Amino acid sequence: MASPANTVDARVTRNTASMLAARVVMALCGLISVPVIYEHLGPREFGVWVVLAGLLAMAALVDLGLGSALVREVARAESAADRDLVRRLLGLGLGWAALLGLLTLGALGVGWPWLTALLRLDDLAGEAWHATLWLVVGLVAGAVELPWRAVLEGGQRYGSLAAIGAGSAVLGAALAILVVRLGGGLAALAASAAATGALRTLLLAAATHRRHPELSPRWGRLDLREVRRVGSYGLRVQVSSGAGVVNVELDRLVLGGAFGPAVAGGFDLGTRLLNLLRLPPGFALVVLFPAAVARTVARGTGWLDRFYLSATRYLALFLAPATAALMVSADPLVRLWLGHQVPWAAANIVILAPAYAINLITGAATIVARTEGRPGLETRYVLLSVVLNLALTVPLLWLCGPLGVPLSTALAVVLSTGYFLVYFHSATARPLLPLARAIWPPVATAVAAGLIGAAAGQYLPDGPGRLDAAAAVATRAGLTLVVAVALLVVGGHVGATDRTRLHRLLRTPAAVLSPSGGGQR
Repeated sequence: MASPANTVDARVTRNTASMLAARVVMALCGLISVPVIYEHLGPREFGVWVVLAGLLAMAALVDLGLGSALVREVARAESAADRDLVRRLLGLGLGWAALLGLLTLGALGVGWPWLTALLRLDDLAGEAWHATLWLVVGLVAGAVELPWRAVLEGGQRYGSLAAIGAGSAVLGAALAILVVRLGGGLAALAASAAATGALRTLLLAAATHRRHPELSPRWGRLDLREVRRVGSYGLRVQVSSGAGVVNVELDRLVLGGAFGPAVAGGFDLGTRLLNLLRLPPGFALVVLFPAAVARTVARGTGWLDRFYLSATRYLALFLAPATAALMVSADPLVRLWLGHQVPWAAANIVILAPAYAINLITGAATIVARTEGRPGLETRYVLLSVVLNLALTVPLLWLCGPLGVPLSTALAVVLSTGYFLVYFHSATARPLLPLARAIWPPVATAVAAGLIGAAAGQYLPDGPGRLDAAAAVATRAGLTLVVAVALLVVGGHVGATDRTRLHRLLRTPAAVLSPSGGGQR
């Protein structure tokens, strides 16, 4: 009979593999569809599209973290009474979805004349408004799916989530490409996105009913104390996870208002490529959170401490060299993707990549805080990030032009992340020195490798075509990664045990949950 630990490891492995496959499919769909959309809409209309989509993404944050709170409640539900409470909380989520749609529609209706003037929509104002209405429909569909998704995530049914997410991404990309190729504009593109979102919601509801019929949402009276408890947890998580969204979307809005939608669209293209760097660690952190909660209950806080240092170290080992490789190959990577140069996109990658990497390396700390039921530890730093971004944007915009907008975001992310690490370790009585020992070797070697790769770039293959750009990306990124790995091995920062464990991690990602299998040096 399989032991409970092996069962958890097997489940995490399956979840990680399925989510990785889904994220890869979603990334590929974006890589294929975005250049087609950009080509047919043109820089200006594409810029309007990304700004409108960004506004609705910020509106979605008004769910106050209810999704994250519901995932936690589902994962913790054991008794019949717990499940009954969860069902009523899920019903609350459905009611909130309808309210969110009405609030968003009202706010957009009141503020639309101001948005039209800010973005200088002019002749596109009518079509942009119709597109916005369709995006609101998609927003409501996304909010309605929240309870169903929470049940699947809390029950660690990531296979179903992955299949539905990947299928929806393929359908959405195909519809978007078809719409723009047939001559459709912003409204038709938004309608296709809303249709895809509605279908995804129906599939998630059907999957939840099949897998967990006992957790179907229902209306019922809720104790105010339960609502406050769940709302307090969700709000703290939402403040943490939503700060990054707010920073990015504010950047688009500022760029669109100050320099026009075309510039905002150019920067957005860089952000989309940059998100590829965040894909592997991002999905790993999502999958590991429920498993970390379960394993901590079984093994205690000692295991959680070892997990924290081990996971942080491996995040740094992946992210630091990958960031250096992405930065040195940013310009040819954009040309390979779009077929021509978009300077704003490449500049955005170079500016934001190090800040995002530093922030992601601290992802294990956020897992620990949430596992211990203390998501409020993140609240101060994410609020600080938004405040710093707002405070730095105007002076840097004046000094650096459009580049000042992503630069203010990068500085805000780095400064607030540093504050969070110090505050987190102080509040949880964890020493900082072990963390520094885990992070500094990958970061130092990545900086050295990036400088070498950048200096050698002028001597490596390059040219105007896509094949030339592909050769430039392969040689620049490849050289940077080889140098980083060589420096780590020669410096003794990656030993035989670490290489074995990294090999296991590639085959069975659940290995990261077993700190006894390898550890800190």
